[in-house]
Amino acid sequence: MSQGLKLELGDEEIEAIVRHNVDRDRSLVREGTSDEDRLLAAVGAEGLQSCLSRSLLAAVEPLTDPKIAKAAIARYHTGTLKKYQPYLIRLDPPARWAGSREALEFVRSLGFSDEWAGQRGRRREPFREVNAPYSLPRLHGYQENIVANIHEMVLKPAGEPGADRRGMVTLPTGAGKTRAVVEAIVTAMDKGLNGSVLWVADRDELCEQAVQAWCQVWSGVGPAGQELRVSRMWGGLPAAEPGRGRNVVVATPQTLRNKVAVAREQFDFSVVVFDEAHRSTPPMATSVKKELGVTRWKRPDEPFLLGLTATPYRGLSVSESDRLAVRYGRNRLDSEAFPTKEPEEIVRHLQEDGILAKADHETVEGTGDFALTAAEIEELGNIEHHAWLPRTAERRIADDQRRNTRIVDAYLQHVADREPAWPTLVFAMSVEHSHTIATLFNLKGIRARSVSGETETSSRRQAVEKFRNGELDMLVNYRVFAEGFDAPNTRVIMVARPVFSPNLYFQMIGRGLRGPKNGGNERCLIINVEDNIKGFGRKLAFSELDWLWD
Repeated sequence: MSQGLKLELGDEEIEAIVRHNVDRDRSLVREGTSDEDRLLAAVGAEGLQSCLSRSLLAAVEPLTDPKIAKAAIARYHTGTLKKYQPYLIRLDPPARWAGSREALEFVRSLGFSDEWAGQRGRRREPFREVNAPYSLPRLHGYQENIVANIHEMVLKPAGEPGADRRGMVTLPTGAGKTRAVVEAIVTAMDKGLNGSVLWVADRDELCEQAVQAWCQVWSGVGPAGQELRVSRMWGGLPAAEPGRGRNVVVATPQTLRNKVAVAREQFDFSVVVFDEAHRSTPPMATSVKKELGVTRWKRPDEPFLLGLTATPYRGLSVSESDRLAVRYGRNRLDSEAFPTKEPEEIVRHLQEDGILAKADHETVEGTGDFALTAAEIEELGNIEHHAWLPRTAERRIADDQRRNTRIVDAYLQHVADREPAWPTLVFAMSVEHSHTIATLFNLKGIRARSVSGETETSSRRQAVEKFRNGELDMLVNYRVFAEGFDAPNTRVIMVARPVFSPNLYFQMIGRGLRGPKNGGNERCLIINVEDNIKGFGRKLAFSELDWLWD
């Protein structure tokens, strides 16, 4: 070939060469014997570090390539390839993930399982219609008492003296508030209660839990021959439309502001329920009243109002308790459910009866003496009203690697070798802290997943489902599962965040206190991290609940 001769390639030849190079590079990735090996071959250690925080990298030191790859997988899970897409250009990554055909073909070509392609946005159906039979366990005695009290309220003729139109059901977490209230309304419908039900909850998990409860209870005790439509009115779903039979609309406060005016025209709401009533703040309650055209929840043409909340233990201020009671007419529909009104005695009674699990307790040394700064103390103002430390203080504690190591060691000592495995729920101090803790556990061979409000809803659902099915040993969460989390098999609760409100603390550990008579365990292990916080002026909440495990 002469020196001045140029070789010109056509588009097809260039495309063939590019395709050859892509196939070669994909083949090299596929030769890895583990996901960590394949990820390192695809991205490289330096690229993997680029998307990991300094605190996370510090937690896994000394750094090695395999540990960096494990940390990346623990941090981003099956979304890791999507996260590192800019480093995959030579492998010709897909433009769309979320379980698309192109994404599936890509991850398979690299030797990864299909879930690495992401999940299609499994949007829930806007409603469920229920009429099939379902076998329900019988209500407990205290639940039957609550049902009777709700019946007395909603079935009393309008205008009769003492006809309250507001009431609150207060039970310990895990004792079956939702089941009792739903069954009370369903059986009241069979006795003359007309109209539809509006159920208000402020998170996806709480809303979906309500949908499942309504479907099960209606299938078990609903009026014969009648159909129920349970409409989901949150998460971008369309405005609810009534079905042929009875109707329940489950919605969030945010949805109500946009769609309840339309729903009110189509549904004749006779009952409104606020789940986790302590969160029905005055602005939210006022907004719902306005959208429903309610003045004071007293007129016979206005719907009944029910609030559900966990038992207010010591640590919930008197003024806060009083405001909550006033909002629901000071009408406790559980007032005669137990022979005592003392919360501690009620919990002990439920534990002895097997409805709540008995609790075992271990502590982990935390930060030692930890002092708040003058600015943090000033930020707090009235310390009595704060359940948590300032965010700056929590970040400093979360970055204490000795503390994080002790948390992992405590699990390895008390839980890791149990057969069968003890499903564990961990409460972390921040989103980043949840990632760090989950990574440390994964490096020890514990199947852990971090979940927070920043986690995509579909990924959060997938993680919870895997936890329930035993495919995960642990969920490490930040501000997600203190309420509305239903996994009866949870056997261990680790509280790795300083909590100063006994009421909030009990809600957190209540995720593991479901007893055998309510589908849970006989015992639950509570592991608390014991930090010594100087300058805060309050004890950690768990120190006020010694009676629970003594």
